[in-house]
Amino acid sequence: MRLKEYLREDFIVARLSARDMEGVLREVSAKAESADVGAADLIAEKLLEREHLHPTVIGAGLAIPHATVEGLSAPIIGIALAGEPIQFGPPEDEPVEVFFVLLSPPGSEREHVKLLARICRLARHEDFIDRLEEASDEAGILDVVEAIDAQHI
Repeated sequence: MRLKEYLREDFIVARLSARDMEGVLREVSAKAESADVGAADLIAEKLLEREHLHPTVIGAGLAIPHATVEGLSAPIIGIALAGEPIQFGPPEDEPVEVFFVLLSPPGSEREHVKLLARICRLARHEDFIDRLEEASDEAGILDVVEAIDAQHI
């Protein structure tokens, strides 16, 4: 399983303009809609619902907002980078600079969990977050993910 199978360049936000959790989720949802992934309102609703139940900040400047969304044919991953750290979860969580957004259709729970685990594994790579932050555009972000992903089994 390689992330590049689920990533699309048109679902990457190189620099977020939003500065809070709800704004980030609405901005990535709008990007998903512009990439024909699904309706922004539905995606934002599902992501917000998930964040309110259990925040998805995992540390090291990374969060993985994720949700099950009706109408998708397969899981899809988007990426968004903050221009500067955003307080995304509870105040005790460190601010977030990189967001991996995982959207999956109902019935793909096993694949969804495997993708979450894969993202977490890559996040532990020594310079993964730094290299993502240094990328200048969507293609560069995609290149970094593919390069690091290729190094892991």
